[in-house]
Order: sequence, then structure tokens, then C-alpha cells
Amino acid sequence: MPAETDTLNPEQYPDEAIGLNRDSLSDRIYSRLRVSLLTGLYAPGTRLSIRKLADMYHTSPTPVREAIFQLVREGALELKLGYQPRVPELSIAQYINIRAPLERLAAELSTVNITDDEIQKLREFHQAFMDCESAEKWKAALVANQEFHFTIYRASRNEILVRCIENLWLLAGPIISYQYPHMRQAAAEMHPHLLVIDALSRRSPAEAGELVVQDLREGSYRIIEQMKADAVGEPKKKTRKARSPA
Repeated sequence: MPAETDTLNPEQYPDEAIGLNRDSLSDRIYSRLRVSLLTGLYAPGTRLSIRKLADMYHTSPTPVREAIFQLVREGALELKLGYQPRVPELSIAQYINIRAPLERLAAELSTVNITDDEIQKLREFHQAFMDCESAEKWKAALVANQEFHFTIYRASRNEILVRCIENLWLLAGPIISYQYPHMRQAAAEMHPHLLVIDALSRRSPAEAGELVVQDLREGSYRIIEQMKADAVGEPKKKTRKARSPA
């Protein structure tokens, strides 16, 4: 099981990364912890020390505890009596079928509302993702991938839908982060991100939705296969071809 972590840099992933802006200290800590979970900064099973987080944020334990309790209520963290809060160890198969229709709908809606500037941002996020993968900067690659997808989902202009997707990514983030550097996949003629951008540029809702789901399912399948390999003790390999995670 992963050890308790004390490596979080609170300034590395700002609240604005997924458009979260809150006022109180506990809400700001909540937002940053939420972003850290979304981007997979913590591995599954990691225990979070309220005292160390309080020291990191230069505050008392009270606002950190409030933020932790909110994440526990959302299911993003587990908390048992007498134990530190922990990142859940879940199976991707438990929620992949829920993510797919929501992300398909968000992609379809975005084809109507997305602007040329947002499409350009998608190209930039994709290039950042590819550059980070080439440099084996896995955490930064995950952030770029998350920004790519949520630029699409926010273009749906449906805040409730985006929030639902965020909540599911909270559960997926730690698993993806843990397995992502070790996944292997064959190179494709064109990266799925570029296919999605093309469909959005042509304002093709059905195609954009299908491509987003296809990217999600293929990435999830690779993670599940890697988890199976881990279970039988196969060695992990870090040499890989660039392809987006789930």
C-alpha cells in the first residue's frame, strides 16, 4: 500500500485548473485537494495527514479537516474511525459505464457551443500532452490531458453535467496516475485527441461523442490490462508510445 504522502505542492495545481473559485480558506483547500485528486497527484491507498497538510498550507488543522470531510462526503476520500483519510482503491470497471454516457453527452453538446478559441486551446493542450509524454513527465501529461478533456466538457455550457463528470474523474484520477507511466500501447495513425478536435471543428456531434467514448474505453482497457499484469507479478515497463489515458 502506498505510504502517506507529504510531497504535495499547493501552488503547483491552482484552483483555476478546472474552473473552481471559492472564498473561505477551507473551500480553497478543498478546491486544491480536489484538483490534486482529479489530476492523480495521489496514488490509490495514499493516506493523507491532516497535520502535514495544515503545515503545508500554513494554517490550522480545522480548515483542512473541513475540506477532507467534504471530500469524504463526495466519496473522493475514505475515512474510518481511528484512521487517517485515504484515497480509495477502486476498480475502473465500477464507474466506466457511468462516465461514458456523460462524457459522450458533454462532447455532443460542445460541438454546438465550442468557439474557435477553445478549439485552438485544445490543440495547445494536446501538444503540451505530447511534449510531456516525450519527456516522461507523467504528472504534467495527466494535467494536460485533463485540461484537454475539460475544455471540451465546459464547452457544453452545462455546469451540472461538468460537475458530475468531475466527480467521476475524482475517483479515476488516482488509479490512472498510478498505472499510467507503465501502460504500453501500439502507435496509432492519428492520435485520438486530434480525431476529436477534427470532429469538433466540423461540428459533428455524434462523431465527437463517439470518439471521446472510444478514447475513454481504450484507455480504461489498457489500465485494466496493466492491473491484471500487476496481479500476476509481471514487471512494469516504462517505454511506451504516446496515447491518452482514460
